[in-house]
Amino acid sequence: MSRFSRRSLFQGLASVGAGALAAKVGLCPRTAFAQAGGEKPALLVVFLQGGYNALFSSANSFATAGTFGVTGSNQRDLGNGLVVDAPTFGTMPAFALSHMATVGVRHGISNHGAAQNAVMSDGTRSYALRLAAELGGDASIKCAQVGTRGVPGPRPMERGVSLQVITDMRNTIEALGGSTDTTRPDRAVSEKALQAAQLMSASTLFTSPERTRELGEGYEAAIETLQQPVKSFNFADLATAYGLANNTTTVNGFRAQMAAAELMITAGTNVVVAMDGGWDTHGDRTGTNVRTMMTQRILPGLNTFLSRMVNAPGRNVVVAIVGDFARSLPGSDHASALSATVIGKYVKVGTSGRMNDRVQLAAGTPTAPGLWSYLGRVLNAPTTPFGANPHGALVL
Repeated sequence: MSRFSRRSLFQGLASVGAGALAAKVGLCPRTAFAQAGGEKPALLVVFLQGGYNALFSSANSFATAGTFGVTGSNQRDLGNGLVVDAPTFGTMPAFALSHMATVGVRHGISNHGAAQNAVMSDGTRSYALRLAAELGGDASIKCAQVGTRGVPGPRPMERGVSLQVITDMRNTIEALGGSTDTTRPDRAVSEKALQAAQLMSASTLFTSPERTRELGEGYEAAIETLQQPVKSFNFADLATAYGLANNTTTVNGFRAQMAAAELMITAGTNVVVAMDGGWDTHGDRTGTNVRTMMTQRILPGLNTFLSRMVNAPGRNVVVAIVGDFARSLPGSDHASALSATVIGKYVKVGTSGRMNDRVQLAAGTPTAPGLWSYLGRVLNAPTTPFGANPHGALVL
C-alpha cells in the first residue's frame, strides 16, 4: 500500500479547482463504447481563440488577388476542390492530407464572445458535452478541457457527463499505472476520503446546486474514476514523442496539450478540447503572423498527434480545427463565417466551406449545428443529436 498522510491527501484535493477535481485524482476507464469493427470514437477540437484565418483551409480563395500572402506557388491542391496553405497545412502527415475536409459555418457573427459561444453551444447547452454523452462508454471523464484556457459557452452537465479540466497529467498518469511513486495516496483510501467529503458537503451541494455545480460534478467523476481498474501507460514514451521533459506533466503549452489529449483519449475520453489564444490578428494583411504561429506553435504538437492517433488501429479519432470566425479583408479583421478543418478516417477530401475573395461563404451554408452533425457522422455516433448531416458529400 502506498504511504500517505491524511493532511497531504486533503491538501492535494484542496489544491484542485472544483471543475478539475476528477483530473487531480486520475482517470482509469473500463471498456469504452465500441463501434462496428471495434473502433473507439474520439474527437479532438483545436480552438484557435480570436479567429481562424481561411488562408489555411481555403487558400485558393485568395490566390487571384494575392491577399493574405497567397500565391500560385504556396498552395497545395488536395483534390475535390480543397486547396490548403502549402507551407503549413501542406506539411501535415500524408494520411491527414488524404482524409481532410473544409466545413463551412455561416453563423453571421463577427463579435468574439458571441461567435465563440455559437461555435461551441446553442446558447444553453454545450455541443462538446452533448456529443461526448452521445458517444457513451464507461470512462469516468468523457469530456475534457486540456490546459487552463476555458471552453466557450455554457457547459451544463449532459446525461451525467461534465466537462473536466486537465491542467496536470501526473495524476491521470498515476491512475493509468504510469507511476510507482509510493508517496502518493492509495487509490482505495482516496476513494473513501472523497466519499466522506462528498457526504459532508451534501447539504451545501443540495441547497446551492448552481453555485456548487462544478464541485458536485467533480466529486462524482473523481469517485467513479477511483472505482475503475488501473490501465498500464508509459509517460516516458508519450513525453519523448511530443518533445516534453519526462518529469514535466503540467499542461502549459500546445505540445503538452496535444500530449494530454492523447493521454485522455487513450484513457477513454470521448471529446477533448484544446484552446489556444492569440489569434485575433488585426493588421496581419500578408498572413505572416498566423503562418508563423501555426508553424512554430501549433503544427509540431498537432502533427505528432495526427501521426499517432488519427489512423491508430481500433480507434476512430477525428480532429476539428475551429475558431471564432475567419479573418476579413483587407485588414485581417473580423469576418462573419468560419471555414473549419476536419480530419479523420471517414472524412472525404473536399470542401463545403470555400470562401469567396471577400471572405464570405455562400448563402445557405449551414451554421454550427451542421458542423457538429457532421462530426457526429464521421465519428459514427449512434444517433443524430444535432440533426441530419448537411455535409454528406464529405463522408467516406
